[in-house]
Amino acid sequence: MPETPSADERLKRKVSLAQERDTRVVITRTVDTHRVLDIIRNADRGIRILRANLLIRFKPEDAVPLLVEYQKAIEGLHLAAAKICAMAGVPYRAPRGLEAPASADGEKTGDQAEAAHPGKEEKKRKAL
Repeated sequence: MPETPSADERLKRKVSLAQERDTRVVITRTVDTHRVLDIIRNADRGIRILRANLLIRFKPEDAVPLLVEYQKAIEGLHLAAAKICAMAGVPYRAPRGLEAPASADGEKTGDQAEAAHPGKEEKKRKAL
């Protein structure tokens, strides 16, 4: 039976993984975020395998609708997050590849707000 790694060994592994090129470290402050990250971790692995084996193991007519469904779910999460941030007064920046939605009151958020008010972010940095 393999030995369970010590807390120090687990920490060293996490630090090593965090230093890899394609790694993002996210601090979860809510159970909701933790759940989303669990979903994303599994989906990322599945999407990578699906795309790598398209036309080999998987038929495009079976795989593409799943990828489209996943993309729509991401867009839905993006819109919900933008609304939550707008209500909470938290700045929301649209992820690369997703257009920043306008908030319910018509105010622009994320990248659109930055484009509409150039230099606003710079003023915030100087104030700090």
